[in-house]
Amino acid sequence: MTDDLIAKPKLEIRYKEGQARSALFLVAALSPLWAGWGLYVSSWLAVAVIRGGLTDYLDLFGLLCFYMFLIALGITTIFICLDNKLVLTQKGVELPRRFLLEMAGARKRGWGNLRSIEFKNEDLTMRFDFGVARFKSSGMSTSDLKDLVVAVRSNSPDTNCVFDKRAVALGIPGIQSAPQDESFTALWERDLASRFGSTAFVPLEAKAKLQEGRLTVIGQVSFGGLSAIYLCKDNLGETVIVKEAVVPLNADSASKAKALEMFSREAKILKELNHANVARVMDHFVENDRHYLVLEHINGLDLRAYVKEHGPQPERLIMRWAMEAADVLDYLHSHRPPIVHRDVTPDNLVLDRAGDIKLIDFGAANELLTTATGTLIGKQAYIAPEQFRGKATRQSDIYSLGCTLYYLAVGKDPEALSQSSLPDELAQKMPVLNRLIQDCTAMELKNRVASAADVAHNCRDYLTSIQHVH
Repeated sequence: MTDDLIAKPKLEIRYKEGQARSALFLVAALSPLWAGWGLYVSSWLAVAVIRGGLTDYLDLFGLLCFYMFLIALGITTIFICLDNKLVLTQKGVELPRRFLLEMAGARKRGWGNLRSIEFKNEDLTMRFDFGVARFKSSGMSTSDLKDLVVAVRSNSPDTNCVFDKRAVALGIPGIQSAPQDESFTALWERDLASRFGSTAFVPLEAKAKLQEGRLTVIGQVSFGGLSAIYLCKDNLGETVIVKEAVVPLNADSASKAKALEMFSREAKILKELNHANVARVMDHFVENDRHYLVLEHINGLDLRAYVKEHGPQPERLIMRWAMEAADVLDYLHSHRPPIVHRDVTPDNLVLDRAGDIKLIDFGAANELLTTATGTLIGKQAYIAPEQFRGKATRQSDIYSLGCTLYYLAVGKDPEALSQSSLPDELAQKMPVLNRLIQDCTAMELKNRVASAADVAHNCRDYLTSIQHVH
């Protein structure tokens, strides 16, 4: 998102407020009185004052001023109610006009004036040096809420950010629980202990520095197991994603050495990739026995969050996304040496602002953890049977893609280690997609779609046939 702020003078976040819509409806409903009747009476009064003179018709002139004021008030109210944009720039925040009173008459505030941003009980509150702006979080889309938080983290790192459990559910980056929410704090601590209790891995805090200060952590995007993903800002002011991986302290020296070698090798290969729909790997480094990949920040919403917000998607759109994802996998699989992603899930496919699918979160860190710990990378419901046995192939990514297509159509994760098929009602509505999902998730490799190129070809044939029909 802040990449947009660098490339463009501003970023607009739409805010839909129930009160503003109600006021707009009321003003519109009364428009025959204040607009139609007001204009009629005003014109009649104006003619009378002009003909009789101002001295003899002061009372009519006063009535004329009243009706003119009524018309101006109605137009101003509409103007204010229609202003539903929260504008973010590199200099600060510009609030909608209806916040003029709360902000002491100045709705433009610099980032240095922002003291805190709080996400509690469905309300989003921004506290400035002079004034408080309160929004209903339901009035913004999830992606815009994320953009707002990223902008605050990037441009005003000293601002105190306090978010509740709903923010966690939405996947807002850089979250921290409210201090007074003891039950949630305890839950977070228990989760942290369960994830990291057996290791020495503790995720980095906001404002932590990497590479001798060249990278500053804005906040955590996610963490789990022995890895974490951070939103960071480099010394040029650009936003990047940093993926961190830790080899367990109890790993033997040979495993550590092999992991480090594989990390360096994989990172070098990934840096050579050049595809518009692949998150670019910009750098890799090792610091304090932690391994880092620096990746391009893709401004958008991952498909899991998109489905949570908008619900299951139609066949035509899913097939288009499948085609784009398959093209990316074909590019990776055709690389020399071939690159197997191993973690194709709705979480790792991002829909950018242009509506294109981008593949993220792949490569060295996954290979590193698999080598060092002997564990599998990827969510169980999306892992191919042969990948569970430690023998991932290019067709393993196809299996994961098929599971992802199932999620996009149903809105639920598929059953692990099984051939996926849409529920009967959906299968009848989406026969082509259902057949593709079945072919992609066949348990035996010989029965599965042979290549990502074949998946993309099937999707193109379907989309072409649809276009001819319409």
